[in-house]
Amino acid sequence: MRRSDIRKDIRGPVIGPAEEAGVSSLFSGKQNFSFALNKMFPWVMFIMFTGMTAWFVHIGLNKYTNPVVFTRKWALWGLTVLPLIAWYVISRDHRRYASLNYSRLGLLSSIKPGLRTYFRFLTPTVKIISLGLLIFALSGPSLVNIYEETDEQGIDIVIALDVSRSMEANDMPPNRLVAAKDVVSQFVKSRPNDRMGLVVFGMYAYPYCPLTLDHYAFNHLLSRVNLGTIDEGRATAIGEALGTSLNMLRRSKSKTRIIILLTDGDNNAGEMSPKEAAQHATALGVKIHTILMGDPNGGNGSRLSLFTRRAPVNPKLLEQISSRTGGSSYLASDKAALQDRFQKLLDKLEKNKYITKYRTNRGIQSIFIMAAMLLLFLGSILEMTWLRRFP
Repeated sequence: MRRSDIRKDIRGPVIGPAEEAGVSSLFSGKQNFSFALNKMFPWVMFIMFTGMTAWFVHIGLNKYTNPVVFTRKWALWGLTVLPLIAWYVISRDHRRYASLNYSRLGLLSSIKPGLRTYFRFLTPTVKIISLGLLIFALSGPSLVNIYEETDEQGIDIVIALDVSRSMEANDMPPNRLVAAKDVVSQFVKSRPNDRMGLVVFGMYAYPYCPLTLDHYAFNHLLSRVNLGTIDEGRATAIGEALGTSLNMLRRSKSKTRIIILLTDGDNNAGEMSPKEAAQHATALGVKIHTILMGDPNGGNGSRLSLFTRRAPVNPKLLEQISSRTGGSSYLASDKAALQDRFQKLLDKLEKNKYITKYRTNRGIQSIFIMAAMLLLFLGSILEMTWLRRFP
């Protein structure tokens, strides 16, 4: 017997490095279920968890009654990168080389892979889903709030106040002008949203206060109005007063424009007649409400006594002006009646209503950013504990 044969008997069967590492058993099991599980399970897990996340996002967005819009839709194209990242991570893991030297690899082939071996792709999957949530947040999902707001705005009112000498009649103690000023002041306070303007007139008409919401300034100027403020007041120019009031309202953007004329109704001055002024008011869409102050039964001249001073009135003229423009005509023989007429005007005047639709977007990106951060935290915990890899 040769010496080499004796050595073979002593050593036993020769096992090559490939057989010792279990390579032959690996090739023999490529067609079995273990190979399919090792190759397909990472993709099944990635598709399953990604689909569940997309389903939860869809359910969460449907719970909102308001529509959801994306301010940066182009960012959603970034979601197409997720399958490529998953393919790279899974392929890289299959090509992973051992970093720890071991003397007898044949002993490792007898160790069966545990459950954690198949779930080693869970942490990369969680991180990829977190990246997807961040991309979704980058697209700017926002809730659209559409609501209507009704805004009530006031109207523009010009009060044309007669300051002629006829307003000195004391059938409204102490006289017509003082009674008119008191009632007008109360009327202005009851219309806080209306712009008020004041025109005083006698023989001439004068724009005493422009249209303003500063009712304190209006009442301050009104308190300074007296008989003979602009002229001697020997005549009454109703047509000029209406023309001056129309000029004040010409540039107004309000849908409702009104002139309230307080006078004793005797027009006897001015280049513009009341009827002509009424025609211009109709063309501009301005309504004229007239209030006749005084006793319509007064004589052709003023009757003076120790207690009463009266002046002639012209109720038909005021009725023609108001009816021509679509307004109303009232008679006030005393202060109580004057207050009542103004109250009727107050009830009749409607406010302009403007319905404005507002659209606001409320971003909900923070919800998806917080969800992504939470998944990253859970993935890191798993990577350091149950799915920790060694080496």
